[in-house]
Parts: sequence; structure tokens; C-alpha cells
Amino acid sequence: MTPEHRFHKFDPSNAERLLSEERAELHPPQRVLALLDLRAGQVVADVGCGPGFFTLPIARAVQPGGRVFALDIVPEMLDRLRGRLGAHGVSNVDPLLSQESSLPLGDMSCDRLLAAFLLHELADPAASLSEMRRVLRPHGSGVVAEWFARESPVGPPLRVRVPPHRAAAWLRAAGLTPEPPVTLGPYSYVIAFRR
Repeated sequence: MTPEHRFHKFDPSNAERLLSEERAELHPPQRVLALLDLRAGQVVADVGCGPGFFTLPIARAVQPGGRVFALDIVPEMLDRLRGRLGAHGVSNVDPLLSQESSLPLGDMSCDRLLAAFLLHELADPAASLSEMRRVLRPHGSGVVAEWFARESPVGPPLRVRVPPHRAAAWLRAAGLTPEPPVTLGPYSYVIAFRR
């Protein structure tokens, strides 16, 4: 963590906002899933899954035979996710309580990884991204999604937002190879990367 690094944790009492139609319009899940290049039978880690905004569509995309490890550091988020999995009849997701820089997954256990709107919440981005690299299989790939570092009517405080160049530098420092950033919505971008 650099001296100027700041981070901001999402308040779990606002979890409903993470599942809103407005969020789906601002950050279209299908665009993120297309960049993940999901296929039946794959194993995917959704790191910082929250209540499962991306988790459920990923789980459907890797059927038949695929699994999703849904990781979060907040037990209430995972409880909310479990309720949604039951309500939607989704059985190929394992919600797991995690630590930021210690994922409860084996080395090279995942084909794909998603870290959506997570970088600005990390206390130690270097350690967390190195851990994400550890769980990706050789030639595995992933996507980070983040807020542009400019004012917007929604999103985290401007002071914690991670501009695309910084996100790409963090990925490279962790031994991952980023692609150029792509605009996701009016206030957000995505960077695909590979191990």
C-alpha cells in the first residue's frame, strides 16, 4: 500500500442497491460476462461477490458442470446471496467467507475470476491481486470492473476511485497481463486480464 492509497468499504446495510435495476443499467452484467468468455464446465471465482449481482448470471453461464466460488468478507452479504440462490434454484455456487488477501481456494483452482467494483475497497491491492493470481490456472483470465476517477451521481467517494492506468499497473505488478480498458457504463470501465 502506498502512502497516498485510500480505500472505502461499502456499507452492507445498502445491499439492496447492489441488486437494483439502476445498477443493471449502469453496469450491464452481460457485457462483463462476455469479457469473461465463460463456457460450460468452468470454475469461476467471484471475488467480492456481495449479494450476487454478477454471481447468478455467471452460475447460469457455466452450466452444465461449472461451479462458482462466491467470496466476500462480509457474512451478511453471503447470507443475502444464499437466500437468492435458493429463491432462484441455483445450486452450483459455493458462498465462502474470505479475507481480502487470503482467498479460501487452492492454487490454480479457477479458470476465470471476476473482481467487480472491488479495487477501491482493498486495503492492500498488491497482496489481494497476488492472491487472485495464485488461484487462477495457467492461461486463466479475469476481469476487474471499476468506477472512473471522476465525479458521478452514484458510486464511491472520488478520493478512493482507481483510474484505469493505476488498475492496470496493479495488475501488472501482481504478475497479470491486462488488456486496454473498455468503457462499461457511463461511470465505469472494465479491464480484462490473463495469468
